[in-house]
Amino acid sequence: MSQEKNLNNGIRPVIKELLALKHHAAGIQFFNNRKVHSVQAGMRLSPARGRGMDFEEVRHYQSGDDVRLIHWSLTARLGKPFTKIYREERERLIYLVIDQSSAMHFGTRVCFKNVLAAKVAALLGFAALDHHEQVGGIIFNDKNAEYIQPKRSRQSLLQMFNILHNNQGIKHYQGGLENNLQLLSQKIQSGSVVIIISDFNDYSANIKNFLNIINRKAEIINVFIYDPLESNLPDHGYYNFTDDGKRKLEISATKNNRHLYSNNFNERLSEIENFSRKNRMQFVKLATNDNLVGKINHGILKYGY
Repeated sequence: MSQEKNLNNGIRPVIKELLALKHHAAGIQFFNNRKVHSVQAGMRLSPARGRGMDFEEVRHYQSGDDVRLIHWSLTARLGKPFTKIYREERERLIYLVIDQSSAMHFGTRVCFKNVLAAKVAALLGFAALDHHEQVGGIIFNDKNAEYIQPKRSRQSLLQMFNILHNNQGIKHYQGGLENNLQLLSQKIQSGSVVIIISDFNDYSANIKNFLNIINRKAEIINVFIYDPLESNLPDHGYYNFTDDGKRKLEISATKNNRHLYSNNFNERLSEIENFSRKNRMQFVKLATNDNLVGKINHGILKYGY
């Protein structure tokens, strides 16, 4: 059994286990060669110019352009001054939207969904930092939300890990994901990446609306978290579920109930996946017993744009 498999367990995010995922971050391929570029003209090329300047194109010289960036050979050939245009790589802001609501406190294989969400966030967060991106985001449960300003700092991730470890999503206040997507839509900058890690249990028309608003300015990855039991209820017996709030739910696994249960799950999954594809958002489906690195890479590379 791999080290990753051993780490992927539990009913509550553990800081030590989240930190250990740094060793697997090198396997995440999403951030490879995916930079935001801003086109700039007349900038002086020097060793201190920033994170990289690549030649982009030429255009007619404009007043104020740096004369040291005149394309002299083209100017001589055409008899009119031309300026070289360069593009500058700049750090992206990576927003991790991490669902820790009561519906996520469920699991029958390997770990609870909320723990898997925390591990996905840790893995992607470390991978982003390794590629010199700025990492922050929103962690929310049914009652509260914590906003972490993106920074290119390990401390930003540690702050998120502490919040995840101390979170208890046991109150039953409605509107978690919707409210926090609305908040995020007001904060994000153009060129950002938003990674939503949730079971999308409260998926709604309003959530789709806020996703579309965010999508105009940012790249979105929807990571759909689920437990295998949610997709396929066993075909016999009664199942009793409880939460920390002492609520109880009994499910009788009759043929009709199993059919309804499976249909509800598959309809929600299909709606989110189809919406993502239609709007050129990336989509990854991740079960609590999946291999994290392999499944994330497979989903992003297969359906990435």
